[in-house]
Amino acid sequence: MASPPPIVEYAVFFVLAAILIFVVGEYLAWVYRDQANSDHRPPSYFSWFERLDTIFTPIENGIYRLSGINPRREMTWKGYVKSVLVFNAFIWVLLFVVLMFQDILPMNYVGVGGESWDLAFHTASSFTSNTNQQHYSGENLSVFTHTFGIGIAMFLTPATGLALMPAFARAFTNKEDPRLGNFYENVVKGLVRFLLPISFIIAVILMAEGSVQTILSGKLTAETFTMGIQNIRIGPHAGIEAIKMFGTNGGGINAANASTAFENPTPFSNLVLTLAMPVSTFCAIYAWGAWVGNRSHGVAIVAAFFVIYMALTGVAVVGETGANAGMQVTESGLTVDHSVGNMESKETRFGPTTSAIWGLTTTSTTNGGVNSMHNSWTALGGFSLLFAFATNNVSNGVGTGLLNILMFVILTAFIGALMIGRRPQYLGKKLEWQEMRYVFVTILVLPILVLIPQAHAVVYQGAIDSMNNPGFRGFSEVLYEFFSASANNGSGFEGLGDGTMYFNLVDGFQVLLARYVPITAQLAIAGYLANKKVSPESKGSLDTDTPAFVGLLIGVIIIVSALVFLPALVFGPIGELLSGGI
Repeated sequence: MASPPPIVEYAVFFVLAAILIFVVGEYLAWVYRDQANSDHRPPSYFSWFERLDTIFTPIENGIYRLSGINPRREMTWKGYVKSVLVFNAFIWVLLFVVLMFQDILPMNYVGVGGESWDLAFHTASSFTSNTNQQHYSGENLSVFTHTFGIGIAMFLTPATGLALMPAFARAFTNKEDPRLGNFYENVVKGLVRFLLPISFIIAVILMAEGSVQTILSGKLTAETFTMGIQNIRIGPHAGIEAIKMFGTNGGGINAANASTAFENPTPFSNLVLTLAMPVSTFCAIYAWGAWVGNRSHGVAIVAAFFVIYMALTGVAVVGETGANAGMQVTESGLTVDHSVGNMESKETRFGPTTSAIWGLTTTSTTNGGVNSMHNSWTALGGFSLLFAFATNNVSNGVGTGLLNILMFVILTAFIGALMIGRRPQYLGKKLEWQEMRYVFVTILVLPILVLIPQAHAVVYQGAIDSMNNPGFRGFSEVLYEFFSASANNGSGFEGLGDGTMYFNLVDGFQVLLARYVPITAQLAIAGYLANKKVSPESKGSLDTDTPAFVGLLIGVIIIVSALVFLPALVFGPIGELLSGGI
């Protein structure tokens, strides 16, 4: 059966995404309403949320008792930062040990060896930071490692991000109170009420569509058409795939990731998994408006970033439904049919449009999962991927994405107030030099972590030797690698031989700095603002829920991204596009 026109696939996807963002956003706002010190109550047609307390509360109380967590013990921003770092250090050590010694741990059904110290450092750092960048093939991990190492991290690291949101909300709902809540309570709530139940629903859908789910075997032996024997790696695909996509993780059990039928078997499963990415990130932006008592402001922020997301997705679809200049054959009377678009390294069951929507969604969130190989995309398609990175992944990741977005929102409120001659403030809290210095630090982390290593890599012979392509495309391979690490995304342009000590160490430090420097700065901002008085809004205050504010916010994001990264993009996808796309 022929695929519908690209515009239909594009429109249906974004309509479904908008509906789910609203529903899941209201649910997330309900989950953390008390922890955000908010008066939010869901609309009457979502009043059934309240009945879920009878299910979730006993589970949470049991976890508190077993772990010794006192949810009533509140933390200042410094205590919150300390808890984040200690909790994530535990995850890192767990992963490093499991990866190094997986050869002697149980459930190693196919006899894989332990990782080298530098690869284990990179992998542990990557999965602890919710980046999931892989310098190894997924088949080189045991079922035990996937289940009790990678799988656990895939839940705990997005839960870390979720726990930051109500703390930052208290910066604006508190009145001269420096307490931001309890980090561990927020982690438990994020796991029990949000990540686990929704991931379970997605996993059931995947199994119904044909995805594999087992921890009792590591391989499936099949007979090929030529009467040979093929051993195919299997494991807990459905469960890992569900949290991989909904938790903005990305690391797959198979090297080919979500292009394989075991992870992503049908067009319907592909739609579900693609929707999981923006829904899990944009819903937090919507919930923000509910927490601070201004839903229209949350909708305005969603609209601003949704416009950028839709525009870049449109560019990706145009690029991938067009001809691939690298596949123009003129010899021996041979031709390549480009009528359906660029099908190089794409699955026929998905096609170029849904592959383009997935790919741009990947780099518009911090999700590294792929269902096509990005290095086979056209120059225009590759530009859309890299420009999404330049905006710091548009909606970014679960939890942390909201905080990163709010840095641009606060910067826009600061600039907008100065433009109309008003005192800068946001949601009733004055914006002063103490907060703004940390806003600038957070925004500058990405270009510093990307561009300095990029400058070194293009002159260092070891990195040059890892490039699979010369010229503009080779430059883009390295640029994508460092963007992927520094934006905590994790996907790969591929073609780059990144499994070397150089890239393991550089990327390993990038993912850690990109995760924890902004978190520390953002919690410091929350601490400063929470201790301030709330200034009542007046007629002269800057409205943050108007089309004018949305337009200014979009302009600030595009200008900052373009000014900082345009020279690098010129040497990569823009240069390739202007030279004919080869």
